[in-house]
Amino acid sequence: MDLHFGDSEPTDEERAAVDALLGPPESSWEGAGRSDADLRWARGGRAARDRRDLLLPGLHAINDRIGWISEGALDYLCRRLTVPPAEAYGVATFYALFSVEPRPATVLHVCTDLACAAAGADDLCAGGAERLGSGVGVQRSPCLGLCARAPAALAIRAGDPVRTAVAAPATVDGALRAADAPGSAPEEPPAAVAVPQAGQEDLVLLRRVGVVDPASLDDYRAHGGYTALRRAFALGPAGVIREVGDSGLVGRGGAAFPASRKWQATASRPDHPHHLVCNADESEPGTFKDRVIMEGDPHALVEAMTVAAYAIGAHRGFLYIRGEYPRAVQRMQHAVDQARVRGLQGDDILSQGYAFDIEIRRGAGAYICGEETALFNSIEGYRGEPRSKPPFPVEKGLFGRPTVENNVETLVNVLPILTMGAPAYDESRQTQTATVCAYCGVGCTLTLHVQDNEIVKVTSPHDNPVTHGNLCIKGRFGYQHVQNRG
Repeated sequence: MDLHFGDSEPTDEERAAVDALLGPPESSWEGAGRSDADLRWARGGRAARDRRDLLLPGLHAINDRIGWISEGALDYLCRRLTVPPAEAYGVATFYALFSVEPRPATVLHVCTDLACAAAGADDLCAGGAERLGSGVGVQRSPCLGLCARAPAALAIRAGDPVRTAVAAPATVDGALRAADAPGSAPEEPPAAVAVPQAGQEDLVLLRRVGVVDPASLDDYRAHGGYTALRRAFALGPAGVIREVGDSGLVGRGGAAFPASRKWQATASRPDHPHHLVCNADESEPGTFKDRVIMEGDPHALVEAMTVAAYAIGAHRGFLYIRGEYPRAVQRMQHAVDQARVRGLQGDDILSQGYAFDIEIRRGAGAYICGEETALFNSIEGYRGEPRSKPPFPVEKGLFGRPTVENNVETLVNVLPILTMGAPAYDESRQTQTATVCAYCGVGCTLTLHVQDNEIVKVTSPHDNPVTHGNLCIKGRFGYQHVQNRG
């Protein structure tokens, strides 16, 4: 391991930023003053190396406080964690939100991805660069997840604390106001703005968005919150996995892998500890469904992660959120803190003898970290690059241990599965379309029940004057054909 350090020293402010995260150094090996004890034995090596996963939070701490990561600050962080500076430099330069070159304390990140580019992002960049002074930098950014309000800009002002402001839809004047005074910028509109059907009774996943106060655990519980977790404890881990399997839930991250198979594979592994990772690093242009859930119904994700962790035998969970989602980070951290105070996180959840806690990790602007193994590397303090498979995450995932990784939408769907029951949840995903059977000339009116682009059931309205709710056995949608799925 090459631990060659340079001659640069951290400033007092850079040192304070790192110490606020890691605590004060305990020996000269970590950057403290040399003592007689340090001359007789080395302290902190192995223990510090075990904290390599704090490298990304440490880089955030410096970047948040100063606005960029100097050589002296990077060396000090590396001493504290016993990480080779060359490796840490590779990690710092991997992410778009970090800079290892001096830059202004305030940076305006202007989204130039598809939706924002079509809405005038280039003009916004040009206008901002022309009118902003040298104290503000303008940087083109990948998708900010605000596509419904394009074009979008995110202002970040370094300091203690770091301040952020969003302008969306952004005009040049609005972006300038956000950059000039992030702390006093107008508040973002509620998450429900992105849900046109918010408040409708037939919603399932989004039924609380725009209805409950996202900052209130009491309001969440008044609208059915933590009912699913109580039922999970009643079913037991195997029962939860069985219910999820009966529901047909598949991963909503794109691969559509059955969630219950992933959970069962991890739960059955004899090596412990098991880990749960929630992937909230959605970065595809036009995709912001997970942000809406985290900002509009954050307690639901806390409950859902607890249910999933209980089912797979995990006692530690990581929620990895995009660095471009400051409001989601704040609301999720508040939800986790509230749950911990109320006994819904920690050593004895709901007095059931089960221990679980969620740790939130911020990404720093890397599209590839949406891939599960790249995300594991990012959490562990390495460059967010994908690993070769096999072994698969259920065998050797985060920290080399069996791991379930699901995205926000997949996990939150577990709650209605447990509260409604698998059959009712399965049916709730069906759409109904009226049609007329063309097999003969009678003209029977039918209702097609469609799920996942497949006709799973056909019924006839009871008030139909011809069929009176019955189906013939010879028609295009004969009873035996359509009532037996698969």
